[in-house]
Amino acid sequence: MATGQSMLDTMEVMDRGLQLQSGETGVTLALRALNASQDHFESMMALQPNVMGSSVGTVTTSADTEATAFPAGLIRLDRLQFLDPDTSRPLWDLERVGPVGDYYESSPSVQFDSTTTGRPVRYYTNGSNFYWDPLPDGTHTIRYYGMKVADDITAGGTFAYPDMVMIPIVTFAVKLLRVGKDDEAGPITDVGMQVFGPVIQTMARFNRDRPPGYDYR
Repeated sequence: MATGQSMLDTMEVMDRGLQLQSGETGVTLALRALNASQDHFESMMALQPNVMGSSVGTVTTSADTEATAFPAGLIRLDRLQFLDPDTSRPLWDLERVGPVGDYYESSPSVQFDSTTTGRPVRYYTNGSNFYWDPLPDGTHTIRYYGMKVADDITAGGTFAYPDMVMIPIVTFAVKLLRVGKDDEAGPITDVGMQVFGPVIQTMARFNRDRPPGYDYR
């Protein structure tokens, strides 16, 4: 697995003017560029369904409280499941409440009245909170699946993504540093697409087994 220092070493290969060994002057700025590059990669990767969805965690409801805060760092939500309080195993998938139709953007809302409480079976989220239906009657645990942002890259830390992602991250970081010197800022997004596009496509197509059959419900 790549480390932050091995990424700094590779940056020196790409730009021989950088000084990125321990204690040298350019380390702090280079780490800022690496983390900005990682952020940009994650924003593109999160657009791909069923990729890097290994983040699993829980949120809990409160009695008579309609909303629960959205998990910090979660940038793509794939599924919510209600957990059995006795076994901590999933009992059911929560149904998402969302926009209606293909061309008319409505303002979706969870419908309940003050007398209807129980275990949540549906939810609406705006990316800041989960809103539950029915209104929770107590503390319930909901498991989420999705993609969360990785920890910041540090010189002594281990890179969070597969090694094949290292070169695009480093290449984009070096380009960011060049923009700070004399390169034009305009083409930076094009560079991001060029360096991240192939690796994202590879990761999105990790499963080349036969297409799944339909599951009618």
